[in-house]
Amino acid sequence: MPSTQYLVPRTRAFVLGTEHRALGTPKDECPVPSTQCPVLRTRAFVLGTEHRALGTPKIMSRKLTYDTWLFAAALLLIVIGLVMIYSASAIITAQKTGSDNPYYFITRQCVWLLTGSALMLMLMHVDLARLRDRRVIYGVMALVLIALIAALFAPAINGTHRWVALPHIRFQPSEFAKPVIVLFLASFLSRREERINEVTSTLLPMSCVLALFAGAILIEPDFGTAITVVLVAAAMVFAAGIRWNRIAMFILMLIPAAILALLSAAYRRDRLLTFLNPEADPRGKGFQAMQSLIAVGTGGLRGLGIGNGRQKLFFLPEPHTDFIFSIVGEELGFVGCLAIIALFAFLIWRGFRITQYSQERFNFYAALGLTLMIGIQALINMSVALCLVPTKGLPLPLVSYGGSSLIASLMAVGLLLNLSQQSG
Repeated sequence: MPSTQYLVPRTRAFVLGTEHRALGTPKDECPVPSTQCPVLRTRAFVLGTEHRALGTPKIMSRKLTYDTWLFAAALLLIVIGLVMIYSASAIITAQKTGSDNPYYFITRQCVWLLTGSALMLMLMHVDLARLRDRRVIYGVMALVLIALIAALFAPAINGTHRWVALPHIRFQPSEFAKPVIVLFLASFLSRREERINEVTSTLLPMSCVLALFAGAILIEPDFGTAITVVLVAAAMVFAAGIRWNRIAMFILMLIPAAILALLSAAYRRDRLLTFLNPEADPRGKGFQAMQSLIAVGTGGLRGLGIGNGRQKLFFLPEPHTDFIFSIVGEELGFVGCLAIIALFAFLIWRGFRITQYSQERFNFYAALGLTLMIGIQALINMSVALCLVPTKGLPLPLVSYGGSSLIASLMAVGLLLNLSQQSG
């Protein structure tokens, strides 16, 4: 029974059989008629909007605070990122932009940080009922899909079509596709959870939507982001309780598609072969991998000190974006790398904790997907820096330079903080 049926606000009532007693309310003026009392031998305790009854599931009220520990971990990662971005980019600014201002990249990152923080605060306070509204989700999905298609017809930048250029701003739609896909899957799975193994009504339409977005991202080309989307979606579907035979069928279908995507582009084949043996061409195709390993190895235990790294001096490509973890290893050493890994692990644990104690299925899937979105991307980026996987153009969430990545990551953090209010 909802507590609003038998209790005025800020009233504490005990119900035993057919007897009502409310603090501040005379017994004969009880706001609930005795005919609406629970059945005999049922005891309910109500305080505000909390209702507990024997044999009735516990309904948690909205908490007054957010997960401050998750926010603190994200904030520390951002601060470390700002320091390392300045250290990695101050000297190469002239080569990258033609500007003599050493604060060029850090200034732009701070502007994006303010924008992302505003969106994070907005998402922290937005009513989750709006996020669950399918009209809102489908509308945002349509906008992101249009942006992805527009990026394919935009002028190529560094040989790829990943960006949409507007007056005074340029953004990467694939970064925003990740949280949007998570919200879509959270809404879809929460409604189809009991029919998750039905092919025609659940798996097929869901797969078509994922194929549409992942395919558009892959054409850009952005293989790393496409893989991230697929892995997050697969984990969410697995959590929904899909049968093992469906999983086996999915893997059998995915393997040839992945092989075809991997071998269809020459640069992907080269990256795979280079990953297997980077020493074979250390000054050519294996240059990035070798320079990254040199940076991490040079740092030792405590590093060379902030600003004292040498691999950022035109040796390691993109030291402030894709390979910022290598600069952390060189300048802050093993201790700095371990701190970054520990902060991400802590943030992911807090995200899983929100997932575990979620009261609504939509909240459960949304928290799971957003946590995995940050965790999987961070894992891939650090693995690339350590040459554990082939090179991918994925930034380190909350740390690397890049407006789209930072804003999308802050949006995910804001949603997680909002969901943390609803958890137990």
